[in-house]
Amino acid sequence: MKGQKLLLLLILPIAVMYAGCSAFEQMGSEITPPTLIEKTALPSPPPNINSQDFNLKMELLISKDGKVLFAQLENSTGDSQWDSAAVRCILEWKYSPAMSNGKPIQLKISQLAHVVPTPPLMMSLSLILCSNLADADSAYTALQAGTNFEKVVKKYSISPSAEKGGNLGAIDVHMYGDEIQDALKSLKPGEYTHPISFGQNYVIYKRMAAENM
Repeated sequence: MKGQKLLLLLILPIAVMYAGCSAFEQMGSEITPPTLIEKTALPSPPPNINSQDFNLKMELLISKDGKVLFAQLENSTGDSQWDSAAVRCILEWKYSPAMSNGKPIQLKISQLAHVVPTPPLMMSLSLILCSNLADADSAYTALQAGTNFEKVVKKYSISPSAEKGGNLGAIDVHMYGDEIQDALKSLKPGEYTHPISFGQNYVIYKRMAAENM
């Protein structure tokens, strides 16, 4: 497995630990935990790990905008260099933020992950990123009516990729959370997804033709 990147399959529900100062007094009991939407591959497994896969338990602090502000491994692999490299990768992950009473909150969570060696699944993708569902639905309706994808990007997308017609280039779809992965894997070249929640925004992906990869 030397040189092979690793991806995570989250296998247990998130355990909420706390959220800011006096959080539960202010929020009440209804908290929607954060959801992983984009991840960076972990390094190749440390030499002392003999199995094909293993578990990691992580303590994470997720900000109101879904960034990982703090990360530590609660169960060390026994290789301090690998643990440090893994934490650096985890700090690049993106989540949809935790929600309380309809508002995003900062939240500390404990999460168990199952680490599995996974070969990349590359797709050439373009993106429409919208700040609200109404715009995403309007963009989707325009696409269904036959409007050119790049024109819809120019009108609706708030992503920096809009300057390139939404083109993201070749992307390993395993970097995304399960909902986006499933939607992308079902696409044929030239097809696009329905609007999908992405943190506090909404996205529409188009799979480009194979010759564009």
